[in-house]
Amino acid sequence: MNFKKLFFIKTAKCFSLVSIIIILVFFSIYLGSCDSKQRVIKIGSQCVLSGEYESFGEEQMLSVELAVSKLSPVRIGGFDYDIEIVTGDDEGNPEKAFLVAQEMKDEGVSAVIGSTFDGTTESSLPVYEGYGIPMISPFAQKTEVSKAGNIFFRMIINNKQKVENIARFINDEIKPQKLILINNREEYSIKLVDYLKQVLSDYGIEAGDPMSINISEEDVSIIADNLFIEGPDTIFFCGTYDELASIIAKAKEVGLQSRFITETLGMDDKIFVLTEVQDLEGLIAVIPEPPSLARYSQDPKAVSFWNDFNNYLTQVDDRDISIEGPGQYAPYCYDSVFIIIEAMKKANSVLPNDYVKELKTISYNGVTGLIEFDSNGDRLNPASTVFIVKDGTWVRY
Repeated sequence: MNFKKLFFIKTAKCFSLVSIIIILVFFSIYLGSCDSKQRVIKIGSQCVLSGEYESFGEEQMLSVELAVSKLSPVRIGGFDYDIEIVTGDDEGNPEKAFLVAQEMKDEGVSAVIGSTFDGTTESSLPVYEGYGIPMISPFAQKTEVSKAGNIFFRMIINNKQKVENIARFINDEIKPQKLILINNREEYSIKLVDYLKQVLSDYGIEAGDPMSINISEEDVSIIADNLFIEGPDTIFFCGTYDELASIIAKAKEVGLQSRFITETLGMDDKIFVLTEVQDLEGLIAVIPEPPSLARYSQDPKAVSFWNDFNNYLTQVDDRDISIEGPGQYAPYCYDSVFIIIEAMKKANSVLPNDYVKELKTISYNGVTGLIEFDSNGDRLNPASTVFIVKDGTWVRY
């Protein structure tokens, strides 16, 4: 064999092998650089951040940021993603909310948390529905909102569920012989009391037509006299704590010994300075918050969240923040981020069309309790907490 030819063949093979190795090295470096390219999940945070209700928006903003600080970066479908919050101030204005929703879509968000009010939520939802962007609501309680589409998920109890919990408590625990319902002629109060009457009727508890009153000295005196004549053992009143104090004081003055029940508006420590404490003994309030979050809670997840929120708040003192701690809605805003990411993990995708199916069937234990949704996107079996006045203070029932 020609040694020169053999040398050439071996040299060519060696050169080819080296070339292949070099190509593979450069190709792997290229792939590595592609893989290291920053991947981002954009989550919209639409809320009111200006005007008299800006504290609600601050509550949402800080809660969402806190959740992101716990989760980001996150691994989904074999890739690492940073989570970016896109904030939009809709000013609590439905028309502005519609425009903010359009901006969120243009930003390419994969989900939206918000908005703060029923009206701004309703005006934004058609935009998100049209583009298939899931909307997670920590605030909106109007029952009808969830019937507007298939991508709306409510983190908080809705108005009907709130009333149903009150009715269930009255049926299971109070079992009244004669019940009178009173509203204060405000729309919220009228609707709540009317629906309560309907649900109680389903339980077999019949209440007459609700009494409607304007809280004035003359009106309260008349209603107290009428109540005394009627002689109910139980009275439910939907109104503010100061209105409730006036009614109770007059009722006790005429000798009425009825049990009083109220809801969120009627439960406030300020009520104890408005009338005799002994007159308030036994007053019951059914509050639309789960026991894990309601007053006096020692739930580990809730306590940890409150501590984390306050610690985070101390780190953002360079911003003009008006709130001094987490409010009622903060845990729902916080959990909203977690369920979005949890659904993405289960779907192995950050695309709304892929992970929205997982949102519909999610079962996640968050700060706000077990999070599951019904077919309308409403929270499944949301709990309320019952309080009673004993020795001049509110305690758990």
